Amino acid sequence: MVVKKMIKKTLWTATLSFCLLASGVASAAVDSTSNDDTVTKNLNKVLVDTFKSQPDSVAESVIAGLYQVMYGTEIVYLSADGKYFISGDLLNLKTRENMTEVSQRSVRKKMVDDFETEMVTFKAKDEKHVLRVFTDIDCGYCAKLHREMKDINALGITVQYMAFPRAGLNSPSYDKIVSVWCADDQQSAMTKSKNRQAVASKTCANPVKAQYELGQALGVNGTPALLTESGQLIPGYMPADRLLATLEQAKPKTVFNQ
Repeated sequence: MVVKKMIKKTLWTATLSFCLLASGVASAAVDSTSNDDTVTKNLNKVLVDTFKSQPDSVAESVIAGLYQVMYGTEIVYLSADGKYFISGDLLNLKTRENMTEVSQRSVRKKMVDDFETEMVTFKAKDEKHVLRVFTDIDCGYCAKLHREMKDINALGITVQYMAFPRAGLNSPSYDKIVSVWCADDQQSAMTKSKNRQAVASKTCANPVKAQYELGQALGVNGTPALLTESGQLIPGYMPADRLLATLEQAKPKTVFNQ
């Protein structure tokens, strides 16, 4: 997956100019009375002409006449006529849900699911939940979380690790985590590395770079970073009992502050 750093920067810098140039965009404005396919096609053109990049998707939002535009996990909104651009969260005042976050969760989950066969998994015997964790070998709180693996697994939580060497791809942390992924026994190598024990240096075809870039695309900037089954991204360490409570919530945390 390609990290779209340019998109995020462009979106923020272009927000004000897009609004100010609404009259200029009007020449390419969309006929909002057209059918949805036509509106979507024309909005795509407006976006490409303005941002010089193709969005991943354009679809009508929960508000009639307002379209949701996705660049990776970044979401913005565009009026059906192509004149007005909104950058920010869409909130449902009745349910107190952050509708933007709801959409982002489904995208996060799909992006991470593509890597499932390349994760280092610590499977619970009686699995009730699956937790994805971006981890770094040289991260103290990552080691603390891993030391609780038996307790976490005993609660029915399977942990699937993804690599996120915080120091970058040309660092000792990167080399260490590659050795874990390339080990014959990945679980044993992961545990040794978390306990600051030596793991044989080894290289192979591995997903570390791709997983690191995935984390960046999802907005991960520290470890551990926890991803729930619903696609909620939680930064930082959480003890086993709190993990279970979070995963067992009947409704994902999409509410905004009261």
